[in-house]
Order: sequence, then structure tokens, then C-alpha cells
Amino acid sequence: MDKEQFDQDVKTKRDVETAAEISPAEDRYRRSEKEGGQQTTDSGKMFGYIALILSVASFFFAPILVGAAGIVFGVLAKRRGANVLGNIALVISIVAIVISLFTAPYV
Repeated sequence: MDKEQFDQDVKTKRDVETAAEISPAEDRYRRSEKEGGQQTTDSGKMFGYIALILSVASFFFAPILVGAAGIVFGVLAKRRGANVLGNIALVISIVAIVISLFTAPYV
């Protein structure tokens, strides 16, 4: 492509490749990504709170079963974006199961 044709293409904006590289990214993609992420985080929070409730309940009632359910819901919460709630629920559930395994012979 010679310089004259390039200048003419730039002036008439017929060069699609150059226009695509120079143009700014569309804002709609970022907006939809945030909205989708927010919905995912909300459902993740729900799973996180359920996991947290199950984890705390595992100290008092059927630690192995309820603790395992807390672990499952904690993993689901982490996958849906609620990392902190999921991690806390996982740790509490694992601690409850380990404590119950060590104290079970003495009860």
C-alpha cells in the first residue's frame, strides 16, 4: 500500500483494521461483566452464609455430617465469588470435624 492510498483510507476511514485498533474498547462489555459478577457474588454470598451457619452448627450437632455439608457449601461459595465466607466456612468445618474425631473416643 503506498502512502497516497493510505492517507486516502485514513481520511475516509475505510481501513477497518486500523479503525478497530485505534478505537477505544466498548463500555458495554465492562458493564455487563460487572453486572454478571455482582449477580454471581450475591448468590455466592447466599451459599457462604449457609456454609457458615452449617459450619458453626457442626460444633453442636453431628459434626461429621453437618461439617461435610459446610465444606460443600463453602466450596460452592468460593466458586461463586464469595471467597472470604467460603474460606471461613471451610476452616470452621474442618476444625469442627478434627475436634470431633479427637474427642469422640472420650465421649
